[in-house]
Amino acid sequence: MARLALKQLLQENPRKVLVLDGGQGTELERRGINVANPVWSTIPFIDDAFWSESSAERKIVEEMYRDFMKAGAEILMTVTYQASFKSVSENTPITTLSEYNSLLTRIVDFARGCVGEDKYLIGSIGSWGAHVCCEFTGDYGPNPETIDYYEYFKPQLENFNKSPQIDVIAFETIPNIHEIKAILSWDETILSKPFYIGLSVDDNGLLRDGTTMAEIAEFIKSVGDKINPNFTLLGINCVSFNTSSDILASIHKVLPDMPLLVYPNSGEVYDAERKVWHPNGDKSNTWDLVVKRYIEAGARVIGGCCRTTPEDITEVSEAVKKYSE
Repeated sequence: MARLALKQLLQENPRKVLVLDGGQGTELERRGINVANPVWSTIPFIDDAFWSESSAERKIVEEMYRDFMKAGAEILMTVTYQASFKSVSENTPITTLSEYNSLLTRIVDFARGCVGEDKYLIGSIGSWGAHVCCEFTGDYGPNPETIDYYEYFKPQLENFNKSPQIDVIAFETIPNIHEIKAILSWDETILSKPFYIGLSVDDNGLLRDGTTMAEIAEFIKSVGDKINPNFTLLGINCVSFNTSSDILASIHKVLPDMPLLVYPNSGEVYDAERKVWHPNGDKSNTWDLVVKRYIEAGARVIGGCCRTTPEDITEVSEAVKKYSE
């Protein structure tokens, strides 16, 4: 049976909350794949050896997808967050658009083969800042309004638009208001599939560049009916587990009719200087508690980002069943 279009599913089933998968890159790293590379978790797909049926790394990726689905994930991502044409062409042997499109199509087809036909597949696109490591600062230089965001996204975006396997396009960890404005200025000729924007938000509840959620809401409202009808969800990702429910509630307050999504980090705290993760010191928050709060704050898609495992997604899935049905 064909999958119901995501936007239609959300509109026709107002209590339906979809479970997203977890932190693919960190999960692959945990399982033994070295992702310390400018193209991050896309790196194993670059090597021709990956595509052999006997490839150990291929088996690891397949098992990751399988374990996230066993945990309850109904909507899963392609492993393409750092796979912009700029990042790939500057850091791998793949340098032409033709080679790049072949790679993306291969990855997307592989992902669909892993998740099957009854799950939703998200085409993951990292922010402009991801290729220069500023998705967590929002510092896009002195003139972020002059950056040609479309030129940067175009190769990956066009590939995903054309792919029959992709259900939803994700713009993830967007930290700068000018990037948001650019994405929301594109009509259906540029963004022809359902898409969402995941905001990169600091613990203080502000976009990484300092923009408030109210300012983002006012901009979205100002676009009004001119906004691309494929704009399906707005939310936060790769944010602090402990502050995520409050941040999502602040968005819901200013955009009460907007379907939201949220997929925070595990709760562990990353030490950027030592490059190590420290345990979550706040034991008062649990997945059961935050998922309940997410749903109360309008969340329709809930999953995990960095360091979240299939075990975390199992807890998310159990809480979603408990509080959404």
